[in-house]
Amino acid sequence: MNQIDPLVSVGIPTYNRAKKLERAVQALMGGSYKNLEIIISDNASSDETQSVCRNLSASDGRVKYFRHTENLGPNKNFEFARGQATGKYFLWNADDDYFDPDYIRTCADELERDSSLVLASGIGAFYTDDNSLVGYGNVISCDSSVPLIRVLKYLWLVADNSIFYGVYRTDRIKECRPPNCLAGDWAWVAEVLLRGRAKILPSVLVHRDTGRGLSTSIAGMVSALGGPRWHATFPWTAVTMNIARHLACESTEYRKRPLPNKLFSYILVSGVLVVKGTIMNIRTLGAKIPYVRMIYRKYFKRQNWPQ
Repeated sequence: MNQIDPLVSVGIPTYNRAKKLERAVQALMGGSYKNLEIIISDNASSDETQSVCRNLSASDGRVKYFRHTENLGPNKNFEFARGQATGKYFLWNADDDYFDPDYIRTCADELERDSSLVLASGIGAFYTDDNSLVGYGNVISCDSSVPLIRVLKYLWLVADNSIFYGVYRTDRIKECRPPNCLAGDWAWVAEVLLRGRAKILPSVLVHRDTGRGLSTSIAGMVSALGGPRWHATFPWTAVTMNIARHLACESTEYRKRPLPNKLFSYILVSGVLVVKGTIMNIRTLGAKIPYVRMIYRKYFKRQNWPQ
């Protein structure tokens, strides 16, 4: 192990994905960055996760395994994994994803080079259940010197949110708390961007599954998070309200600010998300109705329509 490299903590919250979890951990252990602590937080899995994790921790001292006696829910499981981290840098690894061998090395080196960055990330590569590549995530530039501009640009451009699985400076995100709600990961990244710049590095990939069960169903996600039923019926309204409320009222950067500042940020964030949601709905409608499709193509010059 190269002790010159700062310690990087990897949090893996997991539930009933033993085989893919093993793939994720093996990819970390075989990567080029060796000074790791790999924290597995098992949310009371009922499959063979426990035996797989015990074997992994026995084979490599960098693996730390924690098993909960009852299911805490996804949000608390994520936060538990982060709470065990002792490294200078931290990242989450979804239990059905895996990183390129040089992913952590590339992101950590970028953070070491540029102290203004709070987050460095690769991009997502997405696969079907039969391991066929279906596409890549988008590259978002979050380098403005104005925190709110960084947030608004991120919210306007974000789609797959693979930036969530980037490498963070642990000390800069210690007080950030992802809300337990629909689009909580968007709200988390937005709050992080209030604290510093982020950089996406297209040279490295986080390989992600598209067939995630609950994660591919809005109703399933709302149910798992314990959210109101109307969030599943009007998801974009819920997303807009959740993110705007979290940033303006709950984030560490805005919680103690005067009411006018909070209202200003709430209105701006809500406005960006409402416009974005409207355009997304027009695109969806345009993919189904030829006349609307023709108008959208003519005035917005959009050629790559969803099928």
